[in-house]
Amino acid sequence: MITLSKITRDDAREAAMMFLGILAMWTDCFFDEKAGARLLNIDEDSYEGGDIHYDHAPPPVLEKYIPQGNLENAFFVKRIEEIFDFAQTGVWDGVDGINGNNNLEAWISDVLVELGTFQNVFGSRPRLSFKDDGVTMLGGEEDRILNTLFAITDAARARWNLLEHFVLTLDDMALLAGVGIKTVRNAVSSKGHDRLIVSGRIEDKTVVDADEAYRWLLTKKGFTGPFLYHEEPPFDSYETLGQFRHHCYVMRLLAKLEVADLAKSLDWNEGLINAYTDLEKLDVSEKLEFLTPDTLMQIGKFYQSKNLQTFVVEGSRILAAVVAEYRAKQLFN
Repeated sequence: MITLSKITRDDAREAAMMFLGILAMWTDCFFDEKAGARLLNIDEDSYEGGDIHYDHAPPPVLEKYIPQGNLENAFFVKRIEEIFDFAQTGVWDGVDGINGNNNLEAWISDVLVELGTFQNVFGSRPRLSFKDDGVTMLGGEEDRILNTLFAITDAARARWNLLEHFVLTLDDMALLAGVGIKTVRNAVSSKGHDRLIVSGRIEDKTVVDADEAYRWLLTKKGFTGPFLYHEEPPFDSYETLGQFRHHCYVMRLLAKLEVADLAKSLDWNEGLINAYTDLEKLDVSEKLEFLTPDTLMQIGKFYQSKNLQTFVVEGSRILAAVVAEYRAKQLFN
């Protein structure tokens, strides 16, 4: 599996151009031996097309044909570059093809429909061979060109689901986090404090709601953002310490404060500073008991929390449970 975090814009462009080059040369098998030359807009006399039995794929001549064919300006290549930028950052600043405005929803809808045709046709990984016994130029599970293009288009769709607060599959999570699917599955099955809470299954796929997905993604180095919060997370309760830590973390970022700034503003002693720092690191120990209900009330009022009761009551509950569990486990160590 190719992860989005390991793909560059140049990789995306090259994969798209190679795909078009192979597709153009493949038409030699259906029209005539120079069909690919016309599609690539190159000299027919010097063209060595798909009628030749190559020893490996992609054929070396593609490296010569691509610059001649001006494929970097092809519509498909430009679309892949645009969708790659969106998949990487979640940010788009352009003009949609439907209304002619800076409308992200219209643009992404238009692009995903267009690229949906590509995904539907090549999603089954058909093997494209030149002639009946020719070497396979494209297709199969290990095809790097298709794997790169699908990683980009799938990540863009996952990114859109996240922005629109739709549910995300575990595959979506892996793409956006820049990790393997095994890492996400381990997070779901974990009994740790940062486990990933699933919301159910849709079409036989495990799904995660957008808020929980985003919480987990923000803890991963491979996730490229952006930071979406304009107000504190809408928690009614906390299933894990990771969720409470997330609430604290987001409110601090919204206030544009470092931990040291927060501690100075609230006149914390060293014990409280260490306890809060451990909370944000999800480093569990008895020090977390310094974060008393009074301290949580102080933090919530400082941030002018709109969910103050949840923050204090549910936060105290999850902290007490975590510390009690920690102490119980120490009895067996």
